[in-house]
Amino acid sequence: MTSTPSERLSLWMDLEKVKSPYLEERTGIKADRWRSVKSGRAELRVSEVEALKAVCPEYCYWLATGEELPESGQISPMTKREQQTLKPTPRAG
Repeated sequence: MTSTPSERLSLWMDLEKVKSPYLEERTGIKADRWRSVKSGRAELRVSEVEALKAVCPEYCYWLATGEELPESGQISPMTKREQQTLKPTPRAG
């Protein structure tokens, strides 16, 4: 399944319960613009991905490309959820 940067932004906002006014506050980009991108009425711009570095630096590559580079700390929200649900292995001893 191929997704667009706008679809990935929408997924991230839904998964992490990020609201447009919060993004406006953190990025300086109007909440209405974030709502338009989230709804699919507008495409996510490179300048907006760059602005998101202040909010979610670990997701910028994934937002732009749909790919992850975990060795560089570039993951998706789904990977972050998986990492948070992994239980540490008990130590023998």
